[in-house]
Amino acid sequence: MRIPLIALASGALSVLVVTGSAAQATFSPPPLAAAPSAADPAATTPAPMAAPAAAKRVFPTVLTKNRLYRSGAVDSFTCSPGEPRAGSANSLKAYLLKVARCVNGMYARQFRAAGLGAYRVPKIIIRASGTKTPCGKLSNTYTAHYCPSSQTIYQFLPKATIRNPWGLTLAKTMAHEIGHHAQQRAGIVPAFNRLYAQARTKTARNYLSHRVEQQAECMAGVFLGSVQESLPVVFEEWDQVVDWAAKHASDTVHGKGRNQAFWLERGYDSQSFLSCNTWTAPNARVA
Repeated sequence: MRIPLIALASGALSVLVVTGSAAQATFSPPPLAAAPSAADPAATTPAPMAAPAAAKRVFPTVLTKNRLYRSGAVDSFTCSPGEPRAGSANSLKAYLLKVARCVNGMYARQFRAAGLGAYRVPKIIIRASGTKTPCGKLSNTYTAHYCPSSQTIYQFLPKATIRNPWGLTLAKTMAHEIGHHAQQRAGIVPAFNRLYAQARTKTARNYLSHRVEQQAECMAGVFLGSVQESLPVVFEEWDQVVDWAAKHASDTVHGKGRNQAFWLERGYDSQSFLSCNTWTAPNARVA
């Protein structure tokens, strides 16, 4: 059985959104990450979660009733990036950029449908050496992050990844990072930053981090569900990713692994951003 790539990179394939420079004030959000999930292509769209009273009082409508949620289900479409070739950093880069074009195309359609205006694609920088970026430092564990200030995604390819690439986890990583960009363009990340700056306790900040990260994971699931036939998403490998996340992905910034897996799977099964509204979910579902 193939070992998930996420288990090879110091225990996790972490995906980050960095909302400021390393030297920024202490209220700046920490690096935020993601996790995995599974599916039944015949599943119906999960019902929206009822907003707890506290969420209705605390979170602004740009989070709880964002237009992106009303963009409709994402129809299945073709995305065939091929397979990344083991041992070739250039092959992995080409694969990731092909996936990025598919993800950006999906958001361009959904932004139009939601009345959010033209979707602007992010810059993407992928490299096999040099981990320093304007937003901090990448590592074998934290291999990618999104910088909202420059609307740029930075992806580092560790040697272990180049030797043994796994298309599914690479595609999920890119989809998660572009999900953060879509959050930025839709006003979600700016609203999150303001709430994070106002939060008075570490627990409150952690729950905010969980919501923005688990939402991006759900958004990655929407993409993967929409291209499951053409990418393709092999169910056996998908199950490995979901199972690993549920058991091993827990941390204070991203939340419990079982919740990360839940949101990725929820997006995959529904193929709708309406199912990704983590801001109205109870704390237990984003813990």
